[in-house]
Amino acid sequence: MLFHRLNIGNKLALTMIGLLLVVSAFISYLFYVQFDSALKERVLLQLSSVKQLKIVKIRKELNERYEAFRLRSKNPDNTEPSPLFFHEGIYATVPDSLLGYPIRTMLGGVSDRITLFDLTQHNPSHEITIGFITQIQGGFLIALAEESEIQGILLERTGLGQTGESYIVGSDFKLRTKSRFLRDSPKNVTVKSDGVLRALNNEPGEDLIYDYRGTQVFSSYEKIELSGLKWVILTEINHQEALFPLEELKNNLMIMILVIIFAVLIGSYYLSKKMVSPIVEMEQKLTDMSKGILDPIKSPQSRDDEIGHMFDALNKLVNALNETIVFAGKIGAGNFDASYQLLSEDDKLGQALMQMKEKLQEYHENEQRLLVENQRSILNGEEGERSRLSKEMHDGLGPMLTTMKMSIQSTNLSVPTKKNILNHIDETIKEVRRMSNNLMPSVLADFGAGEAIGNLVDQINKSSDIKIRYKNDMPSEAKIDDSIQITLYRVAQESINNAIKHSKAKEIKLSITAFDNRVSFFVSDNGIGFDPKKSTNGNGLRNMKERVKLANGTLDIDSQPTGTTLEIEIPIE
Repeated sequence: MLFHRLNIGNKLALTMIGLLLVVSAFISYLFYVQFDSALKERVLLQLSSVKQLKIVKIRKELNERYEAFRLRSKNPDNTEPSPLFFHEGIYATVPDSLLGYPIRTMLGGVSDRITLFDLTQHNPSHEITIGFITQIQGGFLIALAEESEIQGILLERTGLGQTGESYIVGSDFKLRTKSRFLRDSPKNVTVKSDGVLRALNNEPGEDLIYDYRGTQVFSSYEKIELSGLKWVILTEINHQEALFPLEELKNNLMIMILVIIFAVLIGSYYLSKKMVSPIVEMEQKLTDMSKGILDPIKSPQSRDDEIGHMFDALNKLVNALNETIVFAGKIGAGNFDASYQLLSEDDKLGQALMQMKEKLQEYHENEQRLLVENQRSILNGEEGERSRLSKEMHDGLGPMLTTMKMSIQSTNLSVPTKKNILNHIDETIKEVRRMSNNLMPSVLADFGAGEAIGNLVDQINKSSDIKIRYKNDMPSEAKIDDSIQITLYRVAQESINNAIKHSKAKEIKLSITAFDNRVSFFVSDNGIGFDPKKSTNGNGLRNMKERVKLANGTLDIDSQPTGTTLEIEIPIE
């Protein structure tokens, strides 16, 4: 075939021309469709603007009469007639009709607020007629007004071409204003177009619909409501007139296609050489990117055209992906404070990562919350078990030992033997009471942590060489949760025990104070101190920290060679 005998340049030219014919036809079609869409959008936008301007003017006319009527209702004794109304009057009851207008049947109800109602359908001259009514002292104030100005506003055709018009339809689907195209009275014209139905359904907008004549028109429609008055205003122009520029566009598109084909025939060889080389390189880079290789790109030559811009855009994409990878790595490592700047509002990948960060942070917070709840459950269970064991030792083992003591006292043993046994039983009873009190002192449940810590201090002062000073500023009637009371007592136990065992202190000071929103507990000693940052073999300090944390409190430790200070703050919920 002849095509196979042509050289590569000619083949490329013919191929490009053939493709261009298809592409040009397709592009022309798309351009035509887009132009059609843009033209329709522009027409609808223009109709919307015209409609809004008319609405503003109509509302101004209505508001002017509304304000005049409102002022008249404030001063009903003023008999000077207003030029804005062709009738005004005060009536004891709402009349059935007034000047031939059915008043009562047009009203659903009357209050002390101003109500507007449409009487246009009952005006023999077909002028827009509005009634105003309000309840005043001594009866009802009623005024009637003809709105010929509104008809004039609607007949203004600026921006509506030869076939455009604006008109008003009532809630009864009857035409309220005169039509440019119909000679019939407006009251005989029923308008149930899509625009009217949508507007009455509170769905204003613009669309291509069929009007009351059955003509396809571009229409902008909206509901006008004011104190009971309910209208729909429509601004429309015939479809054929609005899209007239499309015919001229068709001829221009044909000429444009011929010019493009001729230009491509001349520039095909030159453009192919200039475009193929960087495109091949870009293809290689995209292939590398598909394999996860995100090295920056260097254009083989300095270009400030579209190709150069494409290389720049591709480099920006590589940098953005690298930043995204870094951000993903940070949040994957649990760094939820890491920040990420979205490339644009349409950065779907960035938005997905931000959502993933929020979800991971939420999961982390939930995990921490569940951990705290589990720790609280374990701690509450432990305290419950302590309370149960304390009660059983006090109520069970204690009476048994007492009974045993009484039984031994009544036996016929020798005096030395009996005395020796009774001494052992007394020591056992004391030890049981001490263990029961350590597990859960009854004063803690009865009088709170303040008194319980005081008892603890008194017991230790009797058996220890270290002098403990205690100040209780927490009233017994303070309403503090039992879990906080237990936490304060256990922290006091642990802190005193640690000071006695490790601090080599001569004196320990404690104080507890209840405020409106928190409880403050203070412990200090004059011992040798320790390094809070170093881990210890014991669990005392860790237990105190966990208890305070579970109570949503804070524990501050200041330890020096001259002594150690603990400050605990626990909020009262």
